[in-house]
Amino acid sequence: MKIRLFGSCSGTEPVPGRHHTAFAVERRGGLYWFDAGESCAHTAHLSGADLLSIRHIVISHTHMDHIGGLAHLLWTMRKLDGHAHRLDGQTVFLHLPDLRAWDAVSSLLALTEGGFSCRFVIRPGLIGDGPLFEDNGLAVSALHTRHLPHAEGEPWRSFGFSIEADGKKIVYTGDTKGYEDYAPLLDGCDVLLHETGHHHPAEVAKRLIDEGRAPGLLAFLHHGRDILNHPDEQKALLAAIPDLSWRILNDGDVIEMGE
Repeated sequence: MKIRLFGSCSGTEPVPGRHHTAFAVERRGGLYWFDAGESCAHTAHLSGADLLSIRHIVISHTHMDHIGGLAHLLWTMRKLDGHAHRLDGQTVFLHLPDLRAWDAVSSLLALTEGGFSCRFVIRPGLIGDGPLFEDNGLAVSALHTRHLPHAEGEPWRSFGFSIEADGKKIVYTGDTKGYEDYAPLLDGCDVLLHETGHHHPAEVAKRLIDEGRAPGLLAFLHHGRDILNHPDEQKALLAAIPDLSWRILNDGDVIEMGE
């Protein structure tokens, strides 16, 4: 099992060498995709990822830096399958925090060549707190975050996730208000994928250590100004924290988890 990063940037203006947030967990011939920022299909395909092995696509929230590449990802899968003929009748599950996003994406795709007729079925579903799906021994659960405004009685529109398989656990914060959002997911966490678009990396690390909840690896993505503008300073701050295993992720990086 491995984590493959296709986009490491938050919703900034275009930054050389970085695209908006997207990654996948690759396991036993399947790709389990999380968020779909700009150019994610391009980056993934050119890095050798098999887009026709995507089983599930999960969108944490509908801000453009997390969903802007979704239509093109689905279009690219259709284009590749037009040559490979591997997805006949198969289902790709699309998990969304707001089904209006699928209405918009499917309407856009319907305007492309052939009305986006394809050999595979896209099945959208709404994300809520709790177990999201289990596939071939890989289980994903969702927990809402406070990143987006929320009124009592309304559905939550922003989520983080735990991903478990082969005795390993990955936690992805999504865009988060802070520690309290994802703390319930941290037990047994091997890799914590934490966004830095709204948080200072060293402060995140110190809070985790103070709470006794530091993961096996603290890996940063969805980078904001701290890392984009001052990467060496941020690395020095993290390196000064004892008993911390950390990594600042870049587009194209891979984290090997083992089986």
